[in-house]
Amino acid sequence: MYESLVRIHTNFYKNKYPRLKDTTFTGVTVEDCRMILATDILKQMEDIKKGTWKRLREKFSAKKPEDDLK
Repeated sequence: MYESLVRIHTNFYKNKYPRLKDTTFTGVTVEDCRMILATDILKQMEDIKKGTWKRLREKFSAKKPEDDLK
């Protein structure tokens, strides 16, 4: 069991069977994944998903959108 853990820790199989390309099964690279998972990008995606009326209502309403949830 100890030897198995050592192989996992030292990336034995990663070195034994190197990947030809550094991509996932979807074809997305590691850098693309990091960019997508960044908090700034997630906030931008949430804004894009919002409808036009909801954005206008939030922009012109006097109260905060969190108050609507209560």
